[in-house]
Amino acid sequence: MHSMKQAPPGSRALCTVLAARAAPQRVVWDGRAVVVWMVECDQPAVIDDRCPHGNARLSDGYVLYGRIVCPLHMWTFGADGRAQAPSGRMEAAGPMPQSYESWISEGEVWARVDG
Repeated sequence: MHSMKQAPPGSRALCTVLAARAAPQRVVWDGRAVVVWMVECDQPAVIDDRCPHGNARLSDGYVLYGRIVCPLHMWTFGADGRAQAPSGRMEAAGPMPQSYESWISEGEVWARVDG
């Protein structure tokens, strides 16, 4: 670990803040794929990189008003992993994405992904 003050166990740097600001980032860690994006300039979001509706990668989507938009059917997800469907009908094929505690340190987005 570089000059981090005590990184919590199970946490690691996922990508740079600049990359997350530019576009949603897919990061695979221990077989788990997450998507990283910036909700605001200093607030990162990290959730599972999988739309529960059509199984698409959320990282292939884009960010609109701080929410990530799935490229397949335009479902949107907040930093808490909660979805909104364009039609309001939430017929999900799988579980909602889990959200992960995340923060910024030294220009990088860190998250705690354990379990």
